[in-house]
Amino acid sequence: MTYILVDILPLKEGKTVPEALAYFEKVKPAMERHGLKRLDAPLEAHKILRGTQAANLVNLFETEDPEVSMKGMAADSEYQANVPLRDTIFDLENASIVLTSRYEVR
Repeated sequence: MTYILVDILPLKEGKTVPEALAYFEKVKPAMERHGLKRLDAPLEAHKILRGTQAANLVNLFETEDPEVSMKGMAADSEYQANVPLRDTIFDLENASIVLTSRYEVR
């Protein structure tokens, strides 16, 4: 089964979508090494029409094994080297990652 991670990210005050995208370019090799592949272009959130989830950027990543991918990426030295940058850009306390898969009609 293929899983899709919906990565919903609010930015910290004063940070921009281009800064966030530059961060993702830096960690892209580490993500791909551990089986996370971006499905689409990053989505810029313009307005929350319903609900309480704050968001400036939404990413869709595909993986065959989300646990292995997330653990592997988190332990990757290249990814870890960019964690301080990540923490200056994203409001991770208010971010969400939703694990999904395509619904199969039977």
